[in-house]
Amino acid sequence: MRKIVIILPFAILLALHSFAQTQVEFIPNAGYTFASRDDFYDSYGRISGGLNLGGSLKFNLNRSFGIELLYDHMNTKSGLYQYGYGGDKLAGGDLTLDYIMIGAVQSFGIPNSTVRPFIGGFLGAAVLTPGTSPENAYSNDTKFAMGFQLGTNIYVSPRVGLQLKAQLLSPVDGAGGGFYFSNYGAGTNISGYSSIYQFRLNAGVIIGLGQVLPEQVFHRSSRPRARPRPYRYYY
Repeated sequence: MRKIVIILPFAILLALHSFAQTQVEFIPNAGYTFASRDDFYDSYGRISGGLNLGGSLKFNLNRSFGIELLYDHMNTKSGLYQYGYGGDKLAGGDLTLDYIMIGAVQSFGIPNSTVRPFIGGFLGAAVLTPGTSPENAYSNDTKFAMGFQLGTNIYVSPRVGLQLKAQLLSPVDGAGGGFYFSNYGAGTNISGYSSIYQFRLNAGVIIGLGQVLPEQVFHRSSRPRARPRPYRYYY
């Protein structure tokens, strides 16, 4: 009996017709960011994994395409470690990461389903704020960032739904290198190209705002068909 109670709502949901989207969708979300690492000549930098919180505001131009504004916040720790046995810590401490980005999102409808998969890409800025403990040379840094996402929306109604997604976000550094760790005194001698890729899994609640988008209708060509030529039979 308990299994039936659990399965029945999902069966009803999948049996419904596809729900429309609204003009604007507010999507608060939370998830987990996995640890990331960057290798240098004689050391490596590491950013610990942890909880990330944020949200996005998506403006749907139609049911298939939208523009999304994204904000994401994460409190974590970073460190610079020496290669070799023991892996002595050279520098590190608390680190706050804030992403502010904008991008395009392409959605795909599944006939007679409330599920809408999507893909998207982002460009924007990453604000890095090292902790203020005495061993840190406190200095904020803002870097150009880009990202990619893949996921699906599951609608309960045109204005309520669940979003599941995977994201890859990355602050992009130039030839200066080591920007995650150069804010610490011992890390200022790092040189060379550096980049960090942060992979995360997130879940969010879709809150629809504004009007419900009309269904896209594809009309057949209005050009008149050519009349078939008459056939003549000769005896």
